[in-house]
Amino acid sequence: MTTSENQSKQSNLTARLFELMKSLSEDEQRILLRVLEKRLSKGKRKHERKSFFMVIDYSTEDRMYKDYIQNISAGGVFIETQMPFAEGRELSLSFPLPNAQKYIKILGEIVRTNSHGIGVRFKTADKNQEEMIKDLMEML
Repeated sequence: MTTSENQSKQSNLTARLFELMKSLSEDEQRILLRVLEKRLSKGKRKHERKSFFMVIDYSTEDRMYKDYIQNISAGGVFIETQMPFAEGRELSLSFPLPNAQKYIKILGEIVRTNSHGIGVRFKTADKNQEEMIKDLMEML
């Protein structure tokens, strides 16, 4: 198929979609818009991740661990670990702020696992923790 034929088919498809959308009521258009936006945003991260190689101490109810953060966002961290963890498990996290004598101590939940480690979403408990993470993200 030539580029010209491809463009023509795309134009026809787009025109047909517009015709169908114009035939919908305003409420139906809003619903369609929400569905399409949700579908297009699926799989995209809510927060930008930044590289952040830092030691982290974390624990479950019965054990302490020490590994390394690989990257961080305002919403969580990815921890490099060989330990097998299950999604949904709650962790208590503690890691130092660079160039400071302060530690961020926060709860998290494992939301993703793979052979390289675990993705942990922060469960922010207070404004102080949120501010510390925000300040850290601005430093990186």
